[in-house]
Amino acid sequence: MGYVGAFLAGLLGASIPFFPSYVLIPLLATQLNPFVIGLVSGVGAGVGQYLHYYVGYGGRYLFSAETRARFERWRFRFDKYGAWLILAMAATPLTPDDVVWIPLGLMGYPKVKALLAGIAGKTILSLVYAYAGYYGWSFIDQLLKG
Repeated sequence: MGYVGAFLAGLLGASIPFFPSYVLIPLLATQLNPFVIGLVSGVGAGVGQYLHYYVGYGGRYLFSAETRARFERWRFRFDKYGAWLILAMAATPLTPDDVVWIPLGLMGYPKVKALLAGIAGKTILSLVYAYAGYYGWSFIDQLLKG
C-alpha cells in the first residue's frame, strides 16, 4: 500500500494495542524510501496516539468537580515539562503512551502542544524502525550473497 500503508500502520499501531506496526514499518522501508516511511508513519502514529488524549478529555466529565480540580493542579506542573515527557514516552517503544495521554486529556493540557510533541516522538521512533528494516535487510542480503 506504499506510503498510505505506512501512515495507516503508524496510526493503527498507536491506536490499537498489539498492532504489529513495529513489523510493518521496517518491511515497508525495505521497498520504499526509509526516511519518507519514517516520517509518514511517525505522523500517523502521532495522530493515532493523540486519539487517547480525547479519551481522557471526554472522560473528565465523569469525575466530580473536586477530582477535576486535582487534575488542574497537576496541569500546572505539566505546563513546563509536559511536551518533553510526551516526546520521551512517544520515542521509546517499551512504554505504554496511554499512561501519559489519558491524564493529559483529563487535565486539559494544550492540544496543539501535545499533538506536536507526540508526532515528534513517534517520528523519531518510526525513523529508527524504518532504518533498522532498511539496513537490516541490506545486511541480510549481503550475507546471503556471500
